[in-house]
Amino acid sequence: MIYLDMDEVICDFLEKLIKEYNSTYNKDIKKEDIKEWQLEKYVGKEGIALFHKPGFFADLEPIDQSLEVIRLLQYLGKEMFVISSPTNEHCFYDKYRWIKEYMPFFPVENLILVKNKGDLLSQIKGGILFDDCPEYLERFNGVSVCMDMPYNQDAKCDLRVEDWWEFYGLVRSVL
Repeated sequence: MIYLDMDEVICDFLEKLIKEYNSTYNKDIKKEDIKEWQLEKYVGKEGIALFHKPGFFADLEPIDQSLEVIRLLQYLGKEMFVISSPTNEHCFYDKYRWIKEYMPFFPVENLILVKNKGDLLSQIKGGILFDDCPEYLERFNGVSVCMDMPYNQDAKCDLRVEDWWEFYGLVRSVL
């Protein structure tokens, strides 16, 4: 089993947030400036409020190579689940819509939207988790693969990759 995160693994959450934040508040934050998991330190409460708006998550851009590699892994018979933790009901609906629109080849019944993702991941035994969140990587009881980002350099994980093709190579060597 392969468990995939959505934001900053499959789709580019930060790019949209930073663009909207900079435009709305006349700032100049860059993705590489975010060195810690706690976004509020960089964008304040007003920045956090931006992604609580209806529709924010519905049109995020896919991360380079993500959809191609997911489709390839699916073709090779790898069973995958997308696990994400929506922040509110709009986010829940937007993430569902995103999967339907951008990944029509992916079985929607393999989309798991859960309030406490960390608790769920701690109960799963085995498989591969591909995520960017230090807490989730640490709590997973399988092979944890970290999508390398400036804000997760101290994450405790089994493996670390810089892109989807590197992840694909790891999956091919492990499964």
